[in-house]
Amino acid sequence: MTRNQKLITLLSYLPIIFLVPLFAFRKDQFIQYHAKQGVIMFMLAILFSFSFWISALAWILWLVYIVIWVTGVINVLTGKIEPVPVVGKIAERINL
Repeated sequence: MTRNQKLITLLSYLPIIFLVPLFAFRKDQFIQYHAKQGVIMFMLAILFSFSFWISALAWILWLVYIVIWVTGVINVLTGKIEPVPVVGKIAERINL
């Protein structure tokens, strides 16, 4: 795995920017795996953003989000194709 591949894959965990690796690198299994998890992470971020208006537990949700996000980044940097907690199994069902 090259350094450039890891850098491109890291984009998968940034809101909206996950679209670049998702659509520009369709043939790279490593990038696609993490980009699909990035899609789910983005959807969670949107959902959690609304939670601030309706829930006092919003801080806990964001803490969980950050833990999942850090796990994904560590997986990229170590070159692992492993599902992150909660999000990984959902993302594996995405077919593009």
